[in-house]
Amino acid sequence: VIISPKYVEDVSKILRFANQHLIPVVPFGAGTSVEGHVCALEGGISLDMKQFQNIMLPGEENNNEEDDQVMMPDPIARVGAGVTRKTLNKALRHTGLQFVVDPGADATLGGMTATGASGTTAVRYGTMRENLLEVECVLADGTLVKTGTRALKSSAGFDLLGLLCGSEGTLGVITSVTVKLHPIPDYVVAAVCVFDSLADAANTVATLKLCEIPVVRCELLDSTSVAAFNAMIANEKTSNGGAKETKQMEVKPTVFFEFQASSEESLQEQVRLTESITKDFSGSNFQFTSGEEERKALWAARHNLYYASINLRKGATDAVLTDACIPLSKFAQVIDATVRDVEELGVIGPCFGHAGDGNFHCILPIMEDDPEDYIARVHQVNDNLIQRTLRAGGTCTGEHGIGYGKIKYLEQQYGPGAVKMMEAIKKSLDPNGIMNPGKVVNYHR
Repeated sequence: VIISPKYVEDVSKILRFANQHLIPVVPFGAGTSVEGHVCALEGGISLDMKQFQNIMLPGEENNNEEDDQVMMPDPIARVGAGVTRKTLNKALRHTGLQFVVDPGADATLGGMTATGASGTTAVRYGTMRENLLEVECVLADGTLVKTGTRALKSSAGFDLLGLLCGSEGTLGVITSVTVKLHPIPDYVVAAVCVFDSLADAANTVATLKLCEIPVVRCELLDSTSVAAFNAMIANEKTSNGGAKETKQMEVKPTVFFEFQASSEESLQEQVRLTESITKDFSGSNFQFTSGEEERKALWAARHNLYYASINLRKGATDAVLTDACIPLSKFAQVIDATVRDVEELGVIGPCFGHAGDGNFHCILPIMEDDPEDYIARVHQVNDNLIQRTLRAGGTCTGEHGIGYGKIKYLEQQYGPGAVKMMEAIKKSLDPNGIMNPGKVVNYHR
């Protein structure tokens, strides 16, 4: 059953009824998650939060006499769980502020909170966790809970805000969130550089971090990713009679950068230092531009990577998308080993990563009629990269979450004690196990 509540009171009534009658409830945002979070494994209610569209912009929360003296509103926004990040940024256009967490998809803020999302800007601004101030949530028994404050820090009580961020709908239904905002930069530059090896590219990024150059985005593509992009634009030129003029790229490991600053001088200094560091690791063909259209063109390979990767395997309609995060000291080693795995196991799988924070993915295109052997090899690539990641001290998911596909890795990552602690939390807040059953932990009533 699909139910789309409009008010918090509706959510509370629905959950009380479901809890009383032991009906599973699966919160639904935009459906863009990739670890099966919204799959109704035991049937029940799909709780579509699309009607929670309230947006309270900076300054609009100041509605009493004492607040009349406030000269500068706090750079925060309170939004309903169904508001997407693009909708919020559209509403913010006249304020000079922006919401910066960018997972790629136009996900809802409630869903991004529930999965602990991040994306390309995390290297500078952090993940959803670092940009979250308050969460309003309805628990399984219908109790309304408000966690966090509008203050930038607090040491009051248990960190319930952190508990709900990344809970994936297993502890309650998020109805609204308060998030931090950041100024839209005056100056922006995009840059790209190619390298002879993944190790050189990864070591360049690690050095940038050590030198504290405030890069905003830092994306690494392997040679197969670049080849996929070239193949896609070649096909587009053929189908459009050669009308498109997108440049093909050199098929080598490539790093894309974005820099932001409040002055042109500061921006140019960042670019100069970065180019100097790339040369230390045999980087070549360093290009940069500040024009908006030129920036988009320079970053085209990264922005089109998912569909380019699927198109790389003729007949593919979907893909297995992996997700792991590794300490930067081991990043080159693990991603290089994954590239070799893809080649040796005979599958197609471009690798790329948010290199600035050690998060990387492998896109493995699949077909509906793939033989079991091919699918097994695809999952072997995924399992191998997670095992390497865990041995390196990393995590089995950097930004996609656990869902139901990665439950088996949690104990390996944290140990049985931590998993029992998670199960105890789940049992205490949802003793009947109605909230998104079968996700994160294997708790059953």
